[in-house]
Amino acid sequence: MIVFGTVLIEHKIFNLEKRAIKVAMSKLWLVYCVFGMQIHLLSTGQILQSGLRVKGNKSGSTFCNKSDDAILLATPISEATSRL
Repeated sequence: MIVFGTVLIEHKIFNLEKRAIKVAMSKLWLVYCVFGMQIHLLSTGQILQSGLRVKGNKSGSTFCNKSDDAILLATPISEATSRL
């Protein structure tokens, strides 16, 4: 079964260059829920269509607004689980 809707997420934004951390609330739409999946996915395409830019390397991706402020940080599953 697949359902869809909107999700609000509260997340931390780590700006390594400015050595700053802030908490933000983001609205993700259109979010699909596929029952039985064990991994949560975000659409980079939809994030980019919202006007954000992406910078990244093998350690992850940082999505920035037009002012070059970090809005969202994404890390590979292997990186994220090794930090838990």
